[in-house]
Amino acid sequence: MRCGWVLVAASLLLQTAVCRAAEEASIGSASAVKNRVEGTVRGQTRALSSGSAVYSKELVRTGQESIAELGFVDNTKLSVGPTSEVRLDKFVYDPNKGAGAVALKATRGSMRFVTGVQDHDSYSIKTPYATLGVRGTVLEIVIKPPTRAQKHRARAERHLGNRKQG
Repeated sequence: MRCGWVLVAASLLLQTAVCRAAEEASIGSASAVKNRVEGTVRGQTRALSSGSAVYSKELVRTGQESIAELGFVDNTKLSVGPTSEVRLDKFVYDPNKGAGAVALKATRGSMRFVTGVQDHDSYSIKTPYATLGVRGTVLEIVIKPPTRAQKHRARAERHLGNRKQG
């Protein structure tokens, strides 16, 4: 009986280790990094350098005067500019079919995105203002925080909109 429990426990540990390894498979790497660039996966932050692996669901942050050039296994290229933040939300690629899905979430800063070998419909980039469907091969995006005037106008529109309905 005791041997049976040991086997069950061992198989559960092995299964957990296999699942973690599958989740943590690299989706690409940093081909170039200048100054301070960090990657955060599952709450663990690390400094990225040239050759560092990057993972699905990783948050990439660049400091002032810092940049990162990332290359993915489907030949997608992502350049992240200074003081930027991009989350690699989803990356699925089957090289046998040349298909999958790539979803990024850019919350601040600038980036340059060059599609890889997947169909253009496979790519999606979320920003605070819109979700971009990729129909070309190269996108350059700059996300700026709203100005005080824009914030004030948005608050006024919300306030007036609520008064009209009520």
